Amino acid sequence: MANMLRSIQNLVLVIVLTMALAGCGTVAGVTGLGWMTGSHDAIAYNDTAWCVPRKLKKVLNRVAKRYGSVQIHSTKRWWLENWWKGGARDSYHLKCRAVDFSVRGNPSSVVAFLKAQPEVGGYKHYSSGHYHIDTGPRRTW
Repeated sequence: MANMLRSIQNLVLVIVLTMALAGCGTVAGVTGLGWMTGSHDAIAYNDTAWCVPRKLKKVLNRVAKRYGSVQIHSTKRWWLENWWKGGARDSYHLKCRAVDFSVRGNPSSVVAFLKAQPEVGGYKHYSSGHYHIDTGPRRTW
């Protein structure tokens, strides 16, 4: 029984460490990897860039062109991270089909701009100031 408990504790530790490393846009705090992640000066990734669908990258580029620098906060989520953050069980973040970001600009204007983008399915502006876009069906919540 003690061996089984120790194995479970080790597994949890591995999962937490893996999520901590895999969920960030930099490796061990090293920055300036934009050439590897596909980001550029107007878009900064605090999470993995490889997980963002091309059509959402195009939308983010348009947002950056119109409103200025975009800060990506969340792309790929592993199931445990999604659970911790209170995400939906079938979140598009689990499927590499969603992005949470922030950008300066009037929220009403940014939301209207996102709504006008044909590539965007779900969209939302959170009270924290972050925006969410995904490739699912057209909706907001």
